[in-house]
Amino acid sequence: MDGARELYHALLEYEGTATYNDVLQPWLDSHGDEVLWIRAFGGRQGSPIPAADADDLFRLYALHRVCETLVLGFQKGRADGSDWPGPVMTTAEYTSFVEAVGLTIVHPTRYTPFHHEVVNVEVSKELLSMPVLLSSHWPCLMIGSMLFMRAGAMVLANEHQLTPGIADATTLYWSHRRKNRPTSDLSKGWGSNSQWRTCLRRDYHVQDTYHFNVDGKCNLTTHSEGSIDDFELTKAERIELLVNRNFVTTKKPHDDLCPYDDTVSINANST
Repeated sequence: MDGARELYHALLEYEGTATYNDVLQPWLDSHGDEVLWIRAFGGRQGSPIPAADADDLFRLYALHRVCETLVLGFQKGRADGSDWPGPVMTTAEYTSFVEAVGLTIVHPTRYTPFHHEVVNVEVSKELLSMPVLLSSHWPCLMIGSMLFMRAGAMVLANEHQLTPGIADATTLYWSHRRKNRPTSDLSKGWGSNSQWRTCLRRDYHVQDTYHFNVDGKCNLTTHSEGSIDDFELTKAERIELLVNRNFVTTKKPHDDLCPYDDTVSINANST
């Protein structure tokens, strides 16, 4: 079994309260090669996007599944259908693990959908030019210029920017598990082995541009403004779903969609 998959299953099976000492540290001690590979991946160069093959993306997906599991304890609810609150983990222990495994923590000073998934929305009675980041439940993780996992954010916004009950509650795509909202990724519905042949979505911040889902084949920039897809979504709604990974204002059915092939690049100053 691959290293990160092994760790994922160990986390699910562990029943103690010393997750870092009993599970994470022993794994780090015995998987130095995995850490070296992650650091090397972060150092890859491209023009502007580094190359990655399917095996690379399978490997990264497994580690992403680990990190998603570790932050369950920073969420509330049972949207995953389970009463298990997640591994017992402090913020400091989580930070120590992700840095030790070769990931970089970043702390953006403003809210962007590139860096943050919305966990809580507070409605502002004053007119805001853009949503305001209030706090983060867990940090944003990068590998070089590639986004690895977004921070979980509490955000102040006007309702037309981030609508409560939509931005914080609709299905989160390209994600496997949350306590606070439904999720969907391409591993769902497959067997115990085939689910791990899921590619991690790659987003990059290169100079002044955000590149979303760079391995997608359907560039939304080329679509006309009036186009409608098979799910009755407009171009603007598809971009909203792609950039945020969930609807944030759109009041349409949000489950059973298939945004996985869409890609777009956007000026970082426009989000």
